[in-house]
Amino acid sequence: MDRRDMDGAATLMTLLPRGKRPSSVRTLLSGWDMLQADVPSREQIETAASILVGSGLAEVDSSWGMRLTVEGGRLTKSVNGWQGMRLIPGAIGDLLAGRQLSHAPLTLPQALYDAACEDYYDAARRRAERERERRSGHRWWWPGPF
Repeated sequence: MDRRDMDGAATLMTLLPRGKRPSSVRTLLSGWDMLQADVPSREQIETAASILVGSGLAEVDSSWGMRLTVEGGRLTKSVNGWQGMRLIPGAIGDLLAGRQLSHAPLTLPQALYDAACEDYYDAARRRAERERERRSGHRWWWPGPF
């Protein structure tokens, strides 16, 4: 298995919840960006999910909501979270390297991925605009210069 594919699966596994509520593709985009300082491509998410689902470590529902299986939860729980969030994917990758992994036939619809990206980028633009306004020193309640 390609090392990049393994790294993607480890990153995705780091982000997936163990509980009942699955994570959306939009949520995974922001988490992946936070961990890897890069927004994953549709193919990266699709391949990572394919590895995790095919290996029984994650589930993907019809709307592409994802979560860990009980086995996936056990695996991630065995990783020491005190080492720092950005180091966890590497530790999970090491655990995955010792396992027999397989691929499930999954296809992330382009339209779903595009909508998630658009939503993520729109939210980032709004945050940047608010931050620019905050730093500009203009306050709506303060009178302008005379």
